[in-house]
Amino acid sequence: MRQRRCICFLVTVGDARGLSYYADDTIMKHLSMDDITLEGARQNLIRIGLIAWQKPLYQVLALDVAEKEAGPRSVMDKPLSLGDILQRAMGGTT
Repeated sequence: MRQRRCICFLVTVGDARGLSYYADDTIMKHLSMDDITLEGARQNLIRIGLIAWQKPLYQVLALDVAEKEAGPRSVMDKPLSLGDILQRAMGGTT
């Protein structure tokens, strides 16, 4: 849950390149997290390849899928919720 809140916040506040300069204190305030919780969320998001971080800069990374890996998708394939997308990105299945 903490990773979802963190990635949603970073996507929302990031610029067109996914960059955000929000300070940890500001992120913790907006997400009602302490520093240990934010650190854990950040490390998990880095580990699964959703963000890059070098203080004070966060970057949300692209979710590129190689064309060979991506199966054909019809125009009206079942839409995915944000929760489904994040769960898949973190290695879970829906």
